[in-house]
Amino acid sequence: MPSQQKFDRGDIRRLNAVSVLNQLRLKGALSRANIAFELGLTRATVSNIIANLIDASMVSETEYDSGRAGRPGLLLNLNPAFGAMIAVDIDIDSISILLTDFGQEVLYRAQNPIDSEGSSEATLAIAVSMVEKAIQLSESKGLQCLGICVTWAGLVDREEGQLAFGPTTGWQRVALKTTWEKRFEVSVYVENEAHAGAIGVHHFGERPGVRNLIYLSLGGGLAAGVFVDGVLLRGKLGFAGQVGHTSFADNGVVCSCGKQGCWVTEIGAAALFRKLSEAGVDFPTNNASGNGWIDCVLNKVELGDEVVLGVLSEIGASVGAGLARLVQTFNPSMVVVGGRLSELLKYVEPVIREATLNDTLAYMTDPLELIVGTSGDDALRGGIATVFDSVMKNPKIGEMAGN
Repeated sequence: MPSQQKFDRGDIRRLNAVSVLNQLRLKGALSRANIAFELGLTRATVSNIIANLIDASMVSETEYDSGRAGRPGLLLNLNPAFGAMIAVDIDIDSISILLTDFGQEVLYRAQNPIDSEGSSEATLAIAVSMVEKAIQLSESKGLQCLGICVTWAGLVDREEGQLAFGPTTGWQRVALKTTWEKRFEVSVYVENEAHAGAIGVHHFGERPGVRNLIYLSLGGGLAAGVFVDGVLLRGKLGFAGQVGHTSFADNGVVCSCGKQGCWVTEIGAAALFRKLSEAGVDFPTNNASGNGWIDCVLNKVELGDEVVLGVLSEIGASVGAGLARLVQTFNPSMVVVGGRLSELLKYVEPVIREATLNDTLAYMTDPLELIVGTSGDDALRGGIATVFDSVMKNPKIGEMAGN
């Protein structure tokens, strides 16, 4: 028989502390009584946990709870002054950065363009300068950086902290974690962009804590992050979710991965650019790199351009047909289409919805919530959540053994 894991009192205290922190992250300010009720713990146990977390500066007391009968209690919240967290998203033609405090309030955000055909060394040099600026800003506010998470599109080796392979850029084995940890003297995490997007929606989306979720990230590439019963599916090597390179179109175009007819070649940014060009739509650029042409398409959509809307509808139908396969595989309660193209696809959301429902077994579509177009910050928010989760794994309350 396998040996059973044993927990001592310190382990149980930490697990309870993590549960309390999660409640505050998901629901915001709560009273001790609220937390005790939500977690099924005694008021005395919660009071001891809160005292430890306040001593550790992870939780702070705010205003009184005026919405309950009887003597008002102080509300509790994550303490913004505990530290700062940084997320970096390296896209094909830009780098975005987000800095928040421990209460997850945004302190700084920025985006810098990069050469879509540039080297990984040149790209990382720009990313380093952006992180340096964010750390300087956090230090000027008296906040210690708690960690950095970098998200990348492609096959990400989280253990080694590197991009193993970028199908669009062609980059291979681009290491980052060890170098950055030495440079910035903080913990660094490397995450797949679609997985980070799913984490962001799971923690900060319209329904925080949703346990069964498919997040489809659609831009220059195409990948999915999937939660099943509250757990993100990663696969043996951590490469799960590369749905863009599954077979979709017979006799389709050749994909950057070398195969023919991949799903991404029918619905990704290059596919949209190709189909619009074939339909006679003019662009301010002659290639699919950069955001300029996407902004141009968005302009045309807002003006009601029927040709552009027709092409988007065609793309939307293919998005829905592929989503139906994923829905029938994973049986989610929510599907979110995010990524760079989601802002455009929001205009054909009914087409995507109809195609998804038509190709999915009826018993699996009730209820099924489908959301197209999000804040655009999903991957960055997922990066912040990744740093936050790492801090929560072992809250520094072990010395309070007597409580």
